[in-house]
Amino acid sequence: MPRRKDQAARRENLIQATLHTIATRGLTGVTMRSVAEQAGISPRLVAYYYPSLDTLVEAAHQAATERYFWARQQATQDDAAPTVKLARLMHSGLPRGEDRLLSQVLDEISVNAGRSPMHATLMTLLFDREVSLYTAVLEAGRATGAFTLTEPLDVVARNFVVLEDALGMHLLAHNTSLTLARAEEQLASFARAVTGAEVRPAADNVTGRA
Repeated sequence: MPRRKDQAARRENLIQATLHTIATRGLTGVTMRSVAEQAGISPRLVAYYYPSLDTLVEAAHQAATERYFWARQQATQDDAAPTVKLARLMHSGLPRGEDRLLSQVLDEISVNAGRSPMHATLMTLLFDREVSLYTAVLEAGRATGAFTLTEPLDVVARNFVVLEDALGMHLLAHNTSLTLARAEEQLASFARAVTGAEVRPAADNVTGRA
């Protein structure tokens, strides 16, 4: 049992090192040596756990998508009003705080998705799962009368994900014409337009990602 725990801890360390390397150096900067340096171990030991760079990057991508989605899901797992849940969900979709690293990783990998079926599949899965989060919140709001949707449910849900992804890309690129506060207000403006409800940006102490 201790050996299994040690191996799990080592793999987690390597995943974290890979995520950090992708975020700081880009996907092209990820090598067995660069990950080993970040993890504080030898490249040979990295290869022991992940025989090829592709398997290591795939494992890191899977971990990033799972952690990012789980963090977003937590923002809607209570009995708050639909407008509050929607505000939290939008809040969780923009890069901020500790989860900025995951956003950076996913942004870096998305550039490569068109050249890698594996990355494309993981990006598609994440997109669909994010759409499902918005769908659930919007559907609940419509059912209670809190929302009056101006477009079909699936279209609105997809538009939310596309809009937050686009805003996130500009924030990660340090576009000086766009601040986090402005991005949040743009999302809130879209929310008000498509739901007919008074949706405002959530505060930084909301449930879920901060």
